[in-house]
Amino acid sequence: MAKQVSDTEQVPKTSVPKEGILDLLFNMDPLTGGELPVKLVYRIGFVAFLILVYIYYSMLADGKIHQIAKTKAELEEIRADYTTQKAEFMKIGKQSHLALAMKKYALELSLTPPTKVVMDQSKDGKNSD
Repeated sequence: MAKQVSDTEQVPKTSVPKEGILDLLFNMDPLTGGELPVKLVYRIGFVAFLILVYIYYSMLADGKIHQIAKTKAELEEIRADYTTQKAEFMKIGKQSHLALAMKKYALELSLTPPTKVVMDQSKDGKNSD
């Protein structure tokens, strides 16, 4: 029996296959045999867990490195302040600086050196020869 063909025959439209786009892109059936291997899922989960642990400890180490760098910078700043203050104190303690500071009080340096006083260390003021 013959089939009647009309001029306005509708061409079927192509649509998305029933499997889905992801199945077309990631077709794992030839590798897995059409089934989901449980051992493979466990291994993938274990590897994913190890990767997460690695990422966590890497981030923790980076944080410690930044903390050490920050503390080191603070230490250098404190060390520079100490050096600056020590230099200022040494400058203030110099005789030439003290002479300039005494001029505003109308005091001058003594030209005679100090004399040393020596005492006997004997008991009761007697010589123990």
